[in-house]
Amino acid sequence: MDDLISIIVPVYNVSKYLRTCLESIRKQTYRNIEVILVDDGSLDGSQKICDEYTHIDERFICIHKKNGGLSDARNEGIKLASGKYGMLVDSDDYIHRDSVRVLYNNLIESGADLSIGNYRRVKPEETVDLDSNPENKTTEFSTNDALRELCELEYNYFTANHIQQFTSAWNKLYRMDALKRIKFPVGKVFEDVATAHEFINDAQKIVYTDAILYFYLIREGSISRVAIKNTDMISAFESRIAFFKDNNKTQFLTNTYSTYLTVLMRTYSNLIETPDSPTIKKGIMEKIKSIYKNHKEVFDDNSKLKKETRMFITFPSLYKNH
Repeated sequence: MDDLISIIVPVYNVSKYLRTCLESIRKQTYRNIEVILVDDGSLDGSQKICDEYTHIDERFICIHKKNGGLSDARNEGIKLASGKYGMLVDSDDYIHRDSVRVLYNNLIESGADLSIGNYRRVKPEETVDLDSNPENKTTEFSTNDALRELCELEYNYFTANHIQQFTSAWNKLYRMDALKRIKFPVGKVFEDVATAHEFINDAQKIVYTDAILYFYLIREGSISRVAIKNTDMISAFESRIAFFKDNNKTQFLTNTYSTYLTVLMRTYSNLIETPDSPTIKKGIMEKIKSIYKNHKEVFDDNSKLKKETRMFITFPSLYKNH
């Protein structure tokens, strides 16, 4: 018999999009699933839709909790999960009807610990065929190869807005023991950046398919549509740098510092103005100068980043138009 797979869906004020998400899960061709809806204190009727689905389909369960943010909702849902494997789906997104089946089959057939799928950004008004047959071309990665891919994809994302399949929390099938052990940081945004390296490092083998199985909705007000206006992304990369140092993964530090540097400059430029902003900006600038001075290897094969960093240190106000 196929293994039970738990799908955790944090829900907060997404009534306009929620039914599309839940229907895409309910119609999965892989049937042995439990769907844990975590209503994170919704005020727009989303909570009623969650309750409705527990009556429509016995595989759906719902808990209602005080608002604690995305990470807190995920962590609470994971605590309740009883499946051998787990998936995370954001409640304003939706998935292909074969998403669970393809990710599961790829994981079992390859003997991998983590299964990753491709995704596509979509607009609210866009129509997507969720019943097509996805081409399932797979690639297997060792732990270190997958960490290298993660770092390269992230640098491309932050410098050229490419997609980042290895970072996002929601396009993957995880071993449940990994999900229960590695916690998403509560009270932080960009929680996937803070944990992606841990999930990959925890897996001895990773399998990736280029089949588009997840549809990421681009809408106003979603977390990723907000410019980096606080220091959560900085904290996420500092955690990763510390993790690589502590776990003898120093070969990934050069690429990580490159992305971290870009994040520092972006955060400095987009920081919300508060009474503390001058102090925060001063601290960010000191970090940028320290990398420029003490990590020259970051610029050995990246003259563009070196020029950009030097310009930023001299004329930080010009970075927005750079």
